[in-house]
Amino acid sequence: MDKVAIVEDIRRGSDLLSLPQAISELLIEMEKPSFSAETLARIILEDPSLTGRILKMANSSFYHRFSEIRTVNQAVVVLGVTTVKCLALSSSVLNPDRVEKNSGIDTKAFFTNVFTVAAASERIAKVVDYEAPEEAFIGGLLHDIGIIFFLERYPKEYRQIVEKEIRAAHLIDAERKVFGIDHGEVGYHLAMKWRLPEHIAAAIGSHNDFRSIDSDGRYANIIRLATQLSTSDIVSYENDLEERLHRISRLSDELGLSKDQVDEISSSLLTDTVEVARYLGIDIGNIEDMLIRANKEIWQTYLMIENLFKERQELSRKLLQEERSKGAVESKNIALATLSHYLNNATMAIYGRTQLMRKLHQNGKSERVLEKLDVDLEVVEQSIWRIAAVLAEMKEISPIDDVEFYHMSQAMNLDDRIKQRVKQLSKESGLVMPNEVEEAVRLR
Repeated sequence: MDKVAIVEDIRRGSDLLSLPQAISELLIEMEKPSFSAETLARIILEDPSLTGRILKMANSSFYHRFSEIRTVNQAVVVLGVTTVKCLALSSSVLNPDRVEKNSGIDTKAFFTNVFTVAAASERIAKVVDYEAPEEAFIGGLLHDIGIIFFLERYPKEYRQIVEKEIRAAHLIDAERKVFGIDHGEVGYHLAMKWRLPEHIAAAIGSHNDFRSIDSDGRYANIIRLATQLSTSDIVSYENDLEERLHRISRLSDELGLSKDQVDEISSSLLTDTVEVARYLGIDIGNIEDMLIRANKEIWQTYLMIENLFKERQELSRKLLQEERSKGAVESKNIALATLSHYLNNATMAIYGRTQLMRKLHQNGKSERVLEKLDVDLEVVEQSIWRIAAVLAEMKEISPIDDVEFYHMSQAMNLDDRIKQRVKQLSKESGLVMPNEVEEAVRLR
């Protein structure tokens, strides 16, 4: 099974998702340049179920304007052709019977998610003053028609995804592994097949694509934000809470929504979802069932936040440890470079004096060596003390396990530390001091 075969199936499918006769006639009539509200109303009246849903939706709080809509003709005028077309499709496509039992999907959870996205889309559109909030509602209502296509045509294959037999990070990745195409792309091709407006089809196709938030326009971003505000998880692949919150923030900024506005929209979704389900006549469970699901989702979210917090703490600890280790290593490098400088100066001083003494002796000037002997011995002696102090300092900072405790201030304060060590070594080391030499000579 691959993308090309599925797209071709959609393009040439005459009974795509088995649309009822009345809806097929409605779509054909709308393609005629001379269609009228009366003609559309007559076709709708042929299907009592469709008639009821159109009138219910026209009188719902989502569309109701001023007075009660009593006739289908009035409903067509009030709702507009595009909305009537999409509602007609929704009344057929959004049917629990299409969600095959073989797919293993939770029908109530699936439609709860669909209706939540529809309600959220309409709410967001109104808050941001989108010119046609009913179109946003329709986009939300149809955003997952690609999943319905998969569930109706390939229920057994989709069951592999539902039961997470496919190793994938996200639902989209799992669908592409099984079908070569994801439900968003399938939804786009279905919408184009039904000749829905391009911006609605494009939004359906890209509702899970967050790469072009800043260039796709308000309509697509309204649908995207609505999908992120819905917490119903029908397949349990997407569980990156931090990424979801980041997307909500980006989309809110792009649409000009404040955090308080987003919170207000979210708080109304449970009531709005129940209302949409009631008008469309689809059972998503009673309010108690929905609250139980909502509480379960809240608990899962809490656990995710707790784990995220623990992971962040551990990451911070490791980063701090790495930073300390890095700083300690840098400090050691500075200290060792400074100590090497001390060693070099001390050894060069000793080497210089001995070379000078050897030269004088070789040239027969031994008396000059004796004349300057005290000064030369003093230089050699001080150099030896410095070398001993440097060796002691190197011994202290060399163990690798103590690297995190070696601070930069120690490296910057080596001059004082060396002086202190020289004084201490003069008292505690086993080296023979000049006064001890004199005492040894006297005793002999």
